[in-house]
Amino acid sequence: MKTFENITVVVQGPVQTLKGRTQEAGITHKCLSSVRQHLPGAIIILSTWPEQQLSGLDYDQLVISEDPGSNIRNFHSDGRPQHYNNNRQIVSTLAGLKQIKTPYAIKLRSDNYLTGNQFVKLQQRYPERCDSHRLFRERVVVCNVFTRKYAKGFRVAFHLSDFFYFGLTEDLLAIWDLELFKDVTIDEATDAKGASRGLLIDCTQMFWLKTLKKFDPSVRLDGLLDNAPETLEKSDIYYANNLIIAEPEALGLSLGEKFSGKARIARQKGKCAQWQYFEWQDLYQKYCQPSFRPYATPWQRLSLTFSRWLHVFPTRIETTLKKVRH
Repeated sequence: MKTFENITVVVQGPVQTLKGRTQEAGITHKCLSSVRQHLPGAIIILSTWPEQQLSGLDYDQLVISEDPGSNIRNFHSDGRPQHYNNNRQIVSTLAGLKQIKTPYAIKLRSDNYLTGNQFVKLQQRYPERCDSHRLFRERVVVCNVFTRKYAKGFRVAFHLSDFFYFGLTEDLLAIWDLELFKDVTIDEATDAKGASRGLLIDCTQMFWLKTLKKFDPSVRLDGLLDNAPETLEKSDIYYANNLIIAEPEALGLSLGEKFSGKARIARQKGKCAQWQYFEWQDLYQKYCQPSFRPYATPWQRLSLTFSRWLHVFPTRIETTLKKVRH
């Protein structure tokens, strides 16, 4: 594909062009320019907030939403509420997606940018699907960064990244047309901590669970490490049958300076805890196409296993002790 007129890119989030911010200088300009370079002909919708510095930014349509503010889902030990931007992400993403008229859509953070367009061909590469646990009309491509297979040393379920999505517009709307999170009270937070032994459901788990519950009300999770075998299997089947999970390099995506270099998630300890592309292919082979052969060498598998024994599994002891104390 030489031009991409059938794709609209929703660049969502605050515009990071002002000095004094903790983001990479000019990152939104870099993001928008990368879309023009790697997806010529695609439409760009910038979905952001009032009073942003928009001069010099290259977009086709601007969507300004009222800021819903941060949401409270936990409290510090001294009683101070912990604030999150979950509702802001829902509002800015959904407001942009609702304006799309093309068949395909991308959800792209305003502090990420494209380095290629490999994700376009990748989205059509795995045609086989089973009838059970099929939610979307086509597969949706997502990034493996923060799509964790392990957390605190243990397997985790439904821990899907919220950075990047590419697929049919109707499928992305099915994912992101979500009700906003309500602020929890300190009593509700205390009860949730007790039920999860102090390990609350992660924010990225919350988004994916909200999506899944629209299709399958039986889906539930009582905490970050609610990882019974049947829960992990259900998580794996939904991954295999609806998504494609791959590294940023395989997609043509950069997460910017904030998530590279010395960032914790960019270190080997963080990387090896995430789902790898060939591990998602293992799920595809298991649940969708038994004749498929994943693109992985024995050395790649051995190296990943060694990294996890070195960086991931030792933290199980610390996590177990914390759960016992709780």
